[in-house]
Order: sequence, then structure tokens, then C-alpha cells
Amino acid sequence: MTHSEKRSHWVREGLLATGAGVLYGLTSVVVGHPLDTIKTKMQAQAGFEKTSMTKSFVQVLKTQGIRGLYRGCLPPMMGSGIYRSLQFSVFESTYSFCEGTWACNAIPLAPGGLQYRVLLGAAASSVVRASIETPLE
Repeated sequence: MTHSEKRSHWVREGLLATGAGVLYGLTSVVVGHPLDTIKTKMQAQAGFEKTSMTKSFVQVLKTQGIRGLYRGCLPPMMGSGIYRSLQFSVFESTYSFCEGTWACNAIPLAPGGLQYRVLLGAAASSVVRASIETPLE
């Protein structure tokens, strides 16, 4: 979905963005959690503090298997799916809601014709994400 195409109703745009946000949240945990696991072990667990990241990764795979890399991933996965989906949804809803208003005007001297509605969507989505993410982190 690009922002140069005709927008549908702001509620529909928000729902589509919710799905994209959930997928992004889940993907980020699937990719990032093993790295966080290794980093945490290297920082806090005896036997890992003087090994390289690669050796720590191999050691976890040998002793605990793939499950060892993803141990404890459910809470971050749920949290990430929730706050990222809301962030995407609020941005798209705000952006689409401003269609045909003064917010579609380009900001003077802004590069690339940046519109006010982009800033409004970014501000609204940032407040929502921070309000949800901060107590969870």
C-alpha cells in the first residue's frame, strides 16, 4: 500500500494496517529473540561471559536446541504484536482521516512535499505506542 494511491475509508485503512503491524511485530520477535537470548546469556549467565557470540550461539544450540533460543519469547511476541499493530493502525487511520483537509497541504520548505498529515499520524501513533509499550518494557 503506497500513499500515492486513492485511499479507502479511514477505518478500513486502519484495519489493514493492524494486520501489517501484527505481522511486523511477530516477525521482529522471531528474528530478534535468539539474538537477545544470546546477548542476555553473555551478560548475565556464568559460562557465557568470556565467549564470543558465535560460540555462545553454538553452545545454546548444542545444549538446549532451538527451543533454548526462543525460551521466553511468548510475552515479547504478544506485546510486540499489540503495540506495533496499534502503531500502524493509528498512523494509517489518522493519515486517511485527514484526506481532503488542510492536512494534505505540503509543509513549506519541507523536503519531498512532506504533508502535515504525515506528522499528525506520526505523532498520534507514537503517543499510542509509547503509552502501551512503556509499562510493558
